[in-house]
Amino acid sequence: MKNKNYITKYLIIILPLLFINLNAQDQVDPLEKETVAEEATAEENESTEIASEEVEIAEEADIVEELAVKEELGFSIGLAPSIGLVKGATFTNVPMGATLVITTPYGLKLGPLDFTISAAFGGYQGEYEEDTFNPIVMGVGGNLTLANFVFAEGHAGVVGEGPGIRGFAGVSLDYLMKKGLGLPVNILIGGESFISNEMSAGGNMSGWGGLGVRLDYDF
Repeated sequence: MKNKNYITKYLIIILPLLFINLNAQDQVDPLEKETVAEEATAEENESTEIASEEVEIAEEADIVEELAVKEELGFSIGLAPSIGLVKGATFTNVPMGATLVITTPYGLKLGPLDFTISAAFGGYQGEYEEDTFNPIVMGVGGNLTLANFVFAEGHAGVVGEGPGIRGFAGVSLDYLMKKGLGLPVNILIGGESFISNEMSAGGNMSGWGGLGVRLDYDF
């Protein structure tokens, strides 16, 4: 009989405690679930931000690499129309036209001078009395530059119908245009001359010259 009383008392004490414990678990679990869900969402957002940053960094790296490649090319192309001032006996009027010059990044240092290889292609309209002819210019050569300011350029090849040379010398505004204004172009101003052993078909040695202005674009 005493054992039954002990068991009854034990159950009276234990059962409420078990009920309280279960009830507490039911109340805590939703809070824990909500906390876990918030932590998972935060981790997911953080992962998304990291991935986004990595994509942005990769895109910026690609842009920097592309710009670096462009800067490493070192070529420039320039168009040089000339204002004729003097002419040979082959011409009634001074020829009018323009020369396209492609400058490469290849060259060498000659003391204080920078020598770079370039090529020239041009077309001009000439006239002798009532006859017209169009001398062409094609040549390979280079230019010498001192302190990115004073330059002398020469190309040997074909002028008119025979072998000839083209010369261009003056000042370069490279420092002002690129360093001062931050532009990818350069302006060269100077005297330009053309001489040929055969300016026109069956003709004689002749030439012309004038003021040349060239706009170079780097790429």
